[in-house]
Amino acid sequence: MFRRQTALQKQASKAWEYIRKLFGLTLTRIVLVILIVLIAFPFVLFYFLKPESENDNRYGVTFSNKYASQIGLDWKDAYIKVLDDLGARNLRLVAYWDDIEVTPQNYNYKDIKWQLEQAEKRNANVILAVGRKVPRYPECFEPSWWRGMSSEDERNKELFEYVIRTVMELQSYNSVKMWQVENEPFFPFGECLPVKKATVEQEVQLVRALDERPILIQDSGEGGFWFPSYQMADYLGISMYRKIWYDFWGTLTKSAFYFQYPLSHWSYGVRARMTGVPIERIIVTELQAEPWGPAINSKLSNEEKNQTMSVTDFLSTITYAQKSGFRDLYFWGAEWWLWEKEQNATPTYWDMAKALFRQK
Repeated sequence: MFRRQTALQKQASKAWEYIRKLFGLTLTRIVLVILIVLIAFPFVLFYFLKPESENDNRYGVTFSNKYASQIGLDWKDAYIKVLDDLGARNLRLVAYWDDIEVTPQNYNYKDIKWQLEQAEKRNANVILAVGRKVPRYPECFEPSWWRGMSSEDERNKELFEYVIRTVMELQSYNSVKMWQVENEPFFPFGECLPVKKATVEQEVQLVRALDERPILIQDSGEGGFWFPSYQMADYLGISMYRKIWYDFWGTLTKSAFYFQYPLSHWSYGVRARMTGVPIERIIVTELQAEPWGPAINSKLSNEEKNQTMSVTDFLSTITYAQKSGFRDLYFWGAEWWLWEKEQNATPTYWDMAKALFRQK
């Protein structure tokens, strides 16, 4: 017994000697310092850069007449209900190029003008998106004839003419408070030809030359760089998604899967400060409030929808956004709320959102 203890003591003494020598090495000390810094860094950022929760949020919705039709709604009826029943008074609307200029040089603005006229009657505020990459999948909505053009210069010429005509045609509407030029133009998502920075810069210059209202450019809240987009505009729009179904462009896995972004609510505000974008100049233009699944939402089963947007997710996302520090929160999914209410006998989402809008 005594010999065994002595042997153990010798082994422990030898191990301790090795540890002491290891920690005496300069390289070991450097590695330890790096590890400590990496572990402490998020806590330091949170302490010094954490945003204050916003107690006076302004709520809005993105409304897409295309998406409303795609999920089986009468889009005009849906839009009126968003205004009058839901009570939304802050809207992000879209001037879809492929609907406006179906054939070259023949412009038809009747759908977007009707939406703006209804907004005017109710003193609503509109962010109006123009460009070829605008809200809703497949993200890019250029006319088919435009995609068939072989010359990039000719394509840009047609794009710029569309932007000029659209601003001139719609600038008389007082409800338009802000122009959005392109949507996540530098984020590689959707069925799109690449959008070049020089092209977006030219679009912004054209809008500025025609109208004095501020300009917004949206970037991905989760995967974008933020400052390059903000640098060209007056405001930055960001998305705020929490749960998604994604194949990550097929680069990581053979099949898609459900994924939750591991981001705290305060990470957005910290990122704003680190990238040099003023928090008061950021608008959450896409706050996830509908499912993201393997098909259009009207085709998903209840189980599939609940994977990314259950009632619990809906409520927790609202709280999450309120605590993020941004004042303006535009929901993404109002059309789906109405579809759930009218075609799936589930009015919960619409009624909860209605209570939120009506309290203002």
